[in-house]
Amino acid sequence: MNETQLIKKLKKIKSMGFVKTHRAHDTGIGKTLEDLLGVKENNFRLPDIGTIELKAKRLDSASMLTLATKSPEPRGVNRILFENYKYVDENSCFCLHSTVCGSKANPQGFKLSLGNGKLILENKNNINAYWLLTIFDTVLLSKSGKIVLVFAETKGDRKTPSEHFHYCEAYVLSDLNKEKFHTAIRTDKLKVDIRIGMYRSGKSIGKYHDHGTGLRIDKRNFLALFDTYRKLI
Repeated sequence: MNETQLIKKLKKIKSMGFVKTHRAHDTGIGKTLEDLLGVKENNFRLPDIGTIELKAKRLDSASMLTLATKSPEPRGVNRILFENYKYVDENSCFCLHSTVCGSKANPQGFKLSLGNGKLILENKNNINAYWLLTIFDTVLLSKSGKIVLVFAETKGDRKTPSEHFHYCEAYVLSDLNKEKFHTAIRTDKLKVDIRIGMYRSGKSIGKYHDHGTGLRIDKRNFLALFDTYRKLI
C-alpha cells in the first residue's frame, strides 16, 4: 500500500458513515479501523513514508480528544480527594466535578504542574496526587517516529458492542516536540477533568462512584504538539 492507496481507503471508510465496532471497550476503535484497512498489525509500511504506526482516537462533539483516562496515583487517592473536596450538587448529592488546568487554581483549589516526570495535581491540603507522564506515550510516541492518526466521531456506549465510529479525519504526524507538550499543560490547552460522585439509584445508591478522570486536549492543539503534521483526509 502506498500513500495514495491509503488515502483512497480512508476516504472510502469515511463515506461509510458510522460503522459498528468490531470489539467492545477502548480498543474497539483501533481494531475496527485496522480491519477496515486490512491491516493486521498497527505498524505497517508505506513506500513513500516508511514504517508508521496507526492510531485512532475518539472525538467528542466539541472536537476534544481524550489523551488518557486514568485516575491519579497513588492508588486510591481519588477517594481521598473526594472526601476532602466534595460538595453538594443541584440534586443534593455529594460530588466532585472539577476541570483542572495549569495557569491558575480552580474553585476547588486544584492546579496542574510538572516535575520529576509527573503531572502533579496541586491542592490546598497538599494531598499527594499525580500522573506519570509515561501514560501519554501510547498516544504521543511511536517506535518509528511517524504516526498516522485517524479521528473518529462516536455514538453508543464504548463498553458494549453497540458503539459506532465515523472515521472522519486522518493525519500523518512526526517529530513530537516535548516542550510544546509541556507548554500545552502550562497554558491550559491540556486539561484534566475529574468526575466523581455517588450512585443515585439501585443497590449501590449513596455509594462512592468514580466516573473516570480524563486528560483532554482540543484536536487542533494536539496536532500542534508535533513539529510536522499533514492532513490525509
